[in-house]
Amino acid sequence: MIKKITAVTLIYFSMCSFAIVVTDEYLSTIEDNWLSLEPADAYDFIPEDLTYEIYSSPEFQAKLEKAGTKLKDSLEGTDIVLAGFMVPIEYDGPDISKFLLVPESGQCIHVPPPPLNQTLLVDMTSTPTKFRDLYMPIIVYGRISVGSQSFDIADSGYTISDAAVETLHFSDEEYSYTIEDPHD
Repeated sequence: MIKKITAVTLIYFSMCSFAIVVTDEYLSTIEDNWLSLEPADAYDFIPEDLTYEIYSSPEFQAKLEKAGTKLKDSLEGTDIVLAGFMVPIEYDGPDISKFLLVPESGQCIHVPPPPLNQTLLVDMTSTPTKFRDLYMPIIVYGRISVGSQSFDIADSGYTISDAAVETLHFSDEEYSYTIEDPHD
C-alpha cells in the first residue's frame, strides 16, 4: 500500500515539472525495477564461479539468449517506474510518439540490442513527448503490458502505456550537468 501511495505521489509531482532531481537512494530503488522484469528463475543456470571459458561457450550463450526472451506475465496491468534511455521509434520532428526504453545508454544502436525482457516499448501516441538525447537519462511512469513486438533495431518484451516521461537530473554535483528543457 505504501508503495502505491509513493508511486502516485511521484507521478503527481512528476507531472507538475519536466525535470526532476533524483537522489542515489531513489535511483537504486528504480534501478531494481529492471530486475523485476525478469522471471525469478530466468538466469538460475549462471554459476557463481563464472569463468570466461564458460561465458564464451556457445551453449552458455544460447542459454543467455533464451533467458533474455522470458517475460514475467504477472506484471500485466501493473504500474511501474523505470529509469533508462530513449531510443526513438516513431516521431514527427522533435515529438516522439513511440520509443524503446533501454537500461543503458547507446543500446539498440550497438549490436547486439538488449534482451527482450530488458527492452520496453513506450507508447505515447496520444500525448507525444519531446526528444531527449540518446545519452540523457529519463524516468518513465506507466502501466505495463506483457507481449513482444518487433522493430528494425530491436524487439521489446513489454509495452508501457499511460506513460509520463521525465528527464533525470542527479542531486549529486558529481553527476550534475546543464541541459536545456526540450519543451522550450
